[in-house]
Amino acid sequence: MRMVRVFLRTAPMVLLLVACATTPESKQPPESAVTHYELGRAYFDAGNYRLAIPEFSRAVELNPSDAIYRSDLGLAFMFTRNLDEAIKQFEEAIKIDKRYTPAKNNLASAYMLKGDLERARVLLTEVLNDPLYPTPQFAYFNLAKIYERQGKIDQAIEHYKLALDVEREYPDAYNNLGYLYLQQGRTDLAISAFSEATRLGPKVPVYYRNLGIAYVEAGKRREARRAFERVLELESTGPSAEYARKALDDLRR
Repeated sequence: MRMVRVFLRTAPMVLLLVACATTPESKQPPESAVTHYELGRAYFDAGNYRLAIPEFSRAVELNPSDAIYRSDLGLAFMFTRNLDEAIKQFEEAIKIDKRYTPAKNNLASAYMLKGDLERARVLLTEVLNDPLYPTPQFAYFNLAKIYERQGKIDQAIEHYKLALDVEREYPDAYNNLGYLYLQQGRTDLAISAFSEATRLGPKVPVYYRNLGIAYVEAGKRREARRAFERVLELESTGPSAEYARKALDDLRR
């Protein structure tokens, strides 16, 4: 995903002056696709996806041949669960620029959300065949998720590892890898993977919850208690907090 941080500049204060008869009327500056796009990115990066959509849409109207504008509009639709419109925008972006592989990766993500795993897998394979694609770890990660959903656990593990070969500091990949190790009963490997996830994402409760579960499976009750207590330090409500409270009650018995 292309992440561009945008800072909004505060408009200068307008001074109200008494107009003379000869003063020409002020003209509104022409609309700029870039201005709408940057505002859309600011909304998007802040998590306001619904507010990002009209800004990205206007940028596309003003410059319909920009693949990045269309792809980011597709992302905003995808994050609001309008998958059909997201797919349409990603496909348009690819038509404009067949070499814009981020749009292919995003399109694959949309297909995954719709449950069309095979079409997503084909697209991700195309992405990985592009030697210039700057973030192949995301494609490997998505392929791993596809194999995981298909029950192909060994292939899923392989592709999470490939993602980590590209980006060693990828906490979600460690977390998902730990979950698969736990499914296979490889508790020590699961603890190692979850520990890395917590090191890289020290404020993500679910990582500590999963680490606690792995410690329980390994019979390491003291370490499990510490992990579950850390969950409650990070959040007081939500699924992870609820699980941690119950787990701590069980561990005290």
